[in-house]
Amino acid sequence: MRSTRFHLLAGAILGMLLAGPGGAWGQAAPSGAPPFQARIEDLARALQNAPRLKDLSEQERIDRVEFVVGNTLFILLHELGHVHFSEMHLPVLGREEDEADTFAAITLLKVGTGFSQRVLADASQGWFLSERRDEQTRAKPLYYDEHDLSSQRAYQIVCLMVGSDPAKFKSLADQAKMPESRQRTCKRDYAKALRSWDSVLAPYRRAPGQTETKINVVYGDAEGSFAGFARAFRAIRMLETVSERSASTYAWEAPFTMEMQSCDGPNAGWDDEKRVLKICYQLAFDFAELYRAYVAPPPPPTVANQKRKRKV
Repeated sequence: MRSTRFHLLAGAILGMLLAGPGGAWGQAAPSGAPPFQARIEDLARALQNAPRLKDLSEQERIDRVEFVVGNTLFILLHELGHVHFSEMHLPVLGREEDEADTFAAITLLKVGTGFSQRVLADASQGWFLSERRDEQTRAKPLYYDEHDLSSQRAYQIVCLMVGSDPAKFKSLADQAKMPESRQRTCKRDYAKALRSWDSVLAPYRRAPGQTETKINVVYGDAEGSFAGFARAFRAIRMLETVSERSASTYAWEAPFTMEMQSCDGPNAGWDDEKRVLKICYQLAFDFAELYRAYVAPPPPPTVANQKRKRKV
């Protein structure tokens, strides 16, 4: 996981996968771009001799990379939800942390690509794994915390997904052991959440021809195990991808900054005084370690699943 080649591959994959079949966030894809599956296979082959990944199959390497970058992207969008509340003075009629998760989920569901949907599936898995780690390390649940418990955050993501398309995401809900009775009510929850966010953000949508507000982007330096993550995220322009979409969509009153930096731990946050959205490289590293420790390897391939292809 700490191989430089792995970190650079993570960057390349994120840059291409965010585009999906319709380009970055739904724009037209460049002409002549290779098919999605072919791009992933080419990148996976480049890792076949990486020290800590050489014993994995191509699909296993792809799955691991997608988990790390997808969970980091979800947290970035979660923090952007906080920026919306702060900068646009939106009403908060519940727990802001819950609504920030909802903003991230709805944003990715609107993108509608296979990758954006897998980001949400990976994010829910990430919270389930976090809960499992807490149980194994005997970490006490913080019932007074501003965030919901990890499993609650996981189920909320799954609920919004199944609510947006009950048929498409039923297997995911079943895998998470969400009862049929709850799955049916998720459709109502999703509709209310979508309507609410569309309503409060409508006055702040940028009009055609209106000048875009600058959202500054900063990638701080990192050392040791985190240097590869810093190079990867800088190379793929992860922050630029999100900031450019947000600047083109919304009329922000004043500039602010998105920054990736090295921190004391796996953290992220929005500082409304400094006007900085911070994502720590240690957060991505923690997702990599979480996946390595708790995701069991798949069963040996059979003739049936060797022929199965992931569809986008």
